[in-house]
Amino acid sequence: MSSNITRPMAKGSNRVENGVLLTPPPRNVGNKEHFQRMNHLYQLAMWHTISGNDGGEQALARLYAKNMDLVSKRTRAEMLPQLKRTICKKCHRILVPKKTMRVQMNSGSLQLVCSCGSVRNFPIHSNRGYHCHAERDENLISI
Repeated sequence: MSSNITRPMAKGSNRVENGVLLTPPPRNVGNKEHFQRMNHLYQLAMWHTISGNDGGEQALARLYAKNMDLVSKRTRAEMLPQLKRTICKKCHRILVPKKTMRVQMNSGSLQLVCSCGSVRNFPIHSNRGYHCHAERDENLISI
């Protein structure tokens, strides 16, 4: 018998000469409704943070941000690092410069000081072209 037997292939898969099966990455996300809900909660929290000056608006914005965090944890839908960086882990406030946080530079690191007192440090590297794994173009999937 010949070793070149062809078998039916699965739809969308390709076979390479050395026997490795390659499948194209998925083009859609499984938890689309959860991501849409988290997006809506983030937009509401940002709008109430920017527009509201009284304590009620700020409390409502913090509630929306906390609900977004709970949705991401319960559904195991990970938030992008860009979104995580804009939310205080202690009080769940949306971090807006000169409104809910102060920006400081100390010894090669950027410090974001929330109005609740928590501090987040981001090191400033000499490599300006560095992007984390989630920010690289080849790793992004459209929803």
